[in-house]
Amino acid sequence: MNKKELSIEEMIGQRFIFGVNNTNVACVIKLIKECHIGGVILYRKNYENYSDMLSVIKKMKEANKDNKIPLFISIDQEGGRVNRIPSQIHNLRNINDVSRVDSDLVSNYADIMGRILYESGINMNFAPVMDIDNHSKSNVLFKRCFYGDDEEVYQMGKIYVDKLRENKVMAVIKHFPGHGISKHDSHFFIPYISNTEELFNKHIVPFNKMIKSNAPAIMIGHLIIRGETKMLPASISTNFINKYLCDKNYHNLIITDEVNMLKKHLLYRYSFINKAIKSPSDIILVKIKDYNEGVNIISKYKKMLDENSELIDKLEDNVKKIIAYKEQYSINDNTNFDGVKIDKINQEIDKLNAKIGGV
Repeated sequence: MNKKELSIEEMIGQRFIFGVNNTNVACVIKLIKECHIGGVILYRKNYENYSDMLSVIKKMKEANKDNKIPLFISIDQEGGRVNRIPSQIHNLRNINDVSRVDSDLVSNYADIMGRILYESGINMNFAPVMDIDNHSKSNVLFKRCFYGDDEEVYQMGKIYVDKLRENKVMAVIKHFPGHGISKHDSHFFIPYISNTEELFNKHIVPFNKMIKSNAPAIMIGHLIIRGETKMLPASISTNFINKYLCDKNYHNLIITDEVNMLKKHLLYRYSFINKAIKSPSDIILVKIKDYNEGVNIISKYKKMLDENSELIDKLEDNVKKIIAYKEQYSINDNTNFDGVKIDKINQEIDKLNAKIGGV
């Protein structure tokens, strides 16, 4: 698919991954059909059980059948306490405890995760967490990070990303440049990072190594960094993203953390979407409350294009990258999948969890 074959509306849609954290998935399906959005993110409240989850995914893919570009079906599935898969499938233990055992168990873990996702019709996972956890009792990253120093985190993360790739699932490493330096949860309070020496000598290191190892996609965290982001979160800071990713020859996909989190902070309430659109990020992740909010965001983008023609060149570059990665990962809207064999996969999960023991 050539981006030149797409209308402006179709290109705009490709830059968004939308989701609703409730049962109203019909509004997302309508956005797929009418606004040609590039992807969806699944939330646990979107379905009641595993069979229902498969049905929801198939409906989303079916809704995209007349569109030119296949959908990213994404999920934030880390395992442990960040689990979006229905309870019929047993939950994998947290990655921190797994990585304390050995790298072979991490490989096994990521392989099981990749198969569950791929066989359920999901092709993008917002994992692994590549942060180094400075605050082990913090509610932000507790047990969500690999155990170890920057080199160990990198090695475990590379195993995880490569194993998902083998299962045709795109891994999105997060939260660049390193949320582990802060104990504050950016869902509620945007962390201000003043210790830039520690951030750039330690926390960013696993990400930089993953970038050199060709990580397919990276998520930018909502972190304000002294002297770097001009009081904006890194996620929507053009200067920061250019300096630490684009100018360092990272040419793969750049994705914002969920930008509607910023609505809770008065400073960004009226400008966060505009800044995300103008930023170098390729994909903007948005949790919406309803169909109208999604349409309004897309309409805002169209108005910005009318007022600034230079944004069209940027849009074309973003879409070119998105299409290239969808082709590389053979992203498709095929609905011919029946999910995993629940009893069989649960046996594998139970066996893996047992190897962790009381760690």
